[in-house]
Amino acid sequence: MVTGILVILFIFLGAFFWRKKQLAQRFNANVKIAVDYMVQEHPGQYSGDRNAKSGVFIFNAERTNDTLKNVVIKKVKPLHSALDVNLEHMLLVSLEGAAAPKNVSVRFKVIKKGAKIDDLKGVHIRISGVLNFKHGSPKDFTANLPIAGLYQVARTAKSVDLAETQVLGDIAELNLSI
Repeated sequence: MVTGILVILFIFLGAFFWRKKQLAQRFNANVKIAVDYMVQEHPGQYSGDRNAKSGVFIFNAERTNDTLKNVVIKKVKPLHSALDVNLEHMLLVSLEGAAAPKNVSVRFKVIKKGAKIDDLKGVHIRISGVLNFKHGSPKDFTANLPIAGLYQVARTAKSVDLAETQVLGDIAELNLSI
């Protein structure tokens, strides 16, 4: 009797871990997501609450399968005890017709008082949701993603050729005449 219960328990645990691995492989085969973060420079910068400390996770998504239309992220859970994400709405990352990677962001809050959030590089985030394809049914996924590091905005100093700008039109001429 005891061995029967142990066999059944072993089968259920094996099926659970097999399903979890299958969901992660499905995600990795269709989309590539890098996670970066930004932390507020002073308390209340994003929320207005001077006692709250928070930041933003930035998901940089790029599809590896051309039939993938979009990714719907339903749940975001940082695997760090001091962080919490209250995802009020689902995140939709539309990848259809996207030549460049798409960025979406979600706020996180530091829930432990006195917690030092200096470097989150390497901390994992568990996300789950749905992959929607052009010709097929939606597929569920779950994935653990490592945080790559601080979000860096690429800033390049480009000179603007006003002769080729159609949007500025008369404004460019006005600025040049002054």
